[in-house]
Amino acid sequence: MNEQQQSFSMLLREIRTYLGPRGLMLLGCAVLSWLLALLLSAFFLPLPVLLSVTLLLIFASICISIGYRTIARSGVSDKIKNTELGAVVENIRDGVVVYDPNFRVVNMNRAAENVFGFSAHEVVGTFITPELVNNAHLRVFAQVIFPSLAPSINTISSEWPQIIDLSFEEPHLELHTVLNRIVDERGEVLGFLKLITDVTRENTILESKGEFITVAAHQLRTPLSALNWTLETIQKTLKEGAPADAAIISSIQEGWQLTQRSLKIINDLLDAARIEEGKFGFHEKDLPLSAFIKTITDEAGIFAKEKEITVRFSSNAKQDTVYADQDRLGIAISNFIDNAVKYNSRGGSVDVDMSPSSDGRSLTVRIADTGIGIPKEDLQKLSQKFYRGENATQLEPNGSGLGVYIAKNIIEQHGGVLNITSEEGRGTTVTFSIPLKDAREGISQR
Repeated sequence: MNEQQQSFSMLLREIRTYLGPRGLMLLGCAVLSWLLALLLSAFFLPLPVLLSVTLLLIFASICISIGYRTIARSGVSDKIKNTELGAVVENIRDGVVVYDPNFRVVNMNRAAENVFGFSAHEVVGTFITPELVNNAHLRVFAQVIFPSLAPSINTISSEWPQIIDLSFEEPHLELHTVLNRIVDERGEVLGFLKLITDVTRENTILESKGEFITVAAHQLRTPLSALNWTLETIQKTLKEGAPADAAIISSIQEGWQLTQRSLKIINDLLDAARIEEGKFGFHEKDLPLSAFIKTITDEAGIFAKEKEITVRFSSNAKQDTVYADQDRLGIAISNFIDNAVKYNSRGGSVDVDMSPSSDGRSLTVRIADTGIGIPKEDLQKLSQKFYRGENATQLEPNGSGLGVYIAKNIIEQHGGVLNITSEEGRGTTVTFSIPLKDAREGISQR
C-alpha cells in the first residue's frame, strides 16, 4: 500500500512539474466542468447524450493541458529567438544549454553535444532533476546544471553571471561554466543560459609544460652544479699561488660566471613551478632579521665593488626576531639586492635599511638604489612571470624574469606586503614588511 501511495505521489509531482501552475489550474477547471456536466446529465439527459458530453469534455481538458504545455515551451523558445540568441547558440564554439525556470531544457547547441556525448533531441523538452546523477548517460550533464553535485567545484563568482569551474574524473573533464539569466523587456526571467567551455586539453598542456620544465631543469642542474664546483675549485687553486696564464684565468672566471647565471635561471624555473603546484614548502624558525640581512648585503658588497657601487645597511629596530624560512626569505632579499646592483649605474649606491612599523607589529625593509629605474608602464607588470622591462633587457639581456614573481610569493607567504616604486633614470625603491614573531603568533592563534 505504501508503494502505491509513493507511486501516486510521484505521479502527481510529475504532473505538477510537467504542466506548471497555470496548466494545473486549467486542468482542474476542466475536471470540475466535466463533473458538473455529469451531474446535470444524470438528471436531465439520456445515456447517449451523456456519453457524448463526457467524451467531449475529456477531449477538451486534454487539449487544454497539451496546448498550454506547447504554448509555454514555444513562448520561451520564441522569446529566446527574438533576442537573437538563436544564431549565437547554434554557431558559438563553446557549449550552450538553455533551460526555463522549471529546469526544462529548451535548447542545446552542437558544441554542447560534443562535450556531453549525446544529441540535443535526447534532452530538449526534458526536465532536469538532481536524480539524473544516477543515470550514467546524463550524469555529467546533470552535474553541470546542478554544480553542487559535481565531484570538484571551484566557484569564481557567485553573483550574476555565475562563473564556476568543474572537474570530473570519469570521464576526465575540466569545464569552465558561465550561467546567466534571460530576461524580457519587463525584467521577468524567461530562462537561463549556461555557457560551457571545455578546458581539459588546455589544462593538460599546461600541466605537461610544467612537468617538462621541472624535469629539464633537474636534468640541467646536475651537470651545471658539477661544472660550477670544478671551476670554483680551480679558481681557489689559482688564488693560492699556482701559476697560470692570464687568458686561462679569464676564461675560468667567465665560465664560472656563466654557470652561476645558468644555475640561477634553472633554480628560478624550479621555484616558479613549485609555487604553481603548491609545493613551494616553508620551514620556519626564529630568525634575527638584522644580522641575516647584513650578511646578505656584505656578500653583495663584494661583487658590487666591481661596478664601483656602494652597498650600505642600517637598522634601528630593537626587536628584530621574525618567524621565517631562512632559505626562502634569503632568496627574496638576495633577488632585490642583486637587481639593485645589477641595474645600477657605475659609482652608484644601494641603501638597505630596516625599521619597526608604526604599529610595532612588523619590520619594514627598504632597498633603494640609484640605478636605471623602471618605466611607469612596466611597474604593474613586474610581478608577472617572465616579464622584464625593456630598459632592463637592454642593459642585461640574460635573465629569467621570475625574480620578482618568486620574491613576492615568498614575502606574502610570510604574512608581509611588497611595494615597488620607481622613477626612470633615477632609481628604484623596494619596500616590504615582515611581521615580528610575537605578532605573527597572535594572528595564527585567532
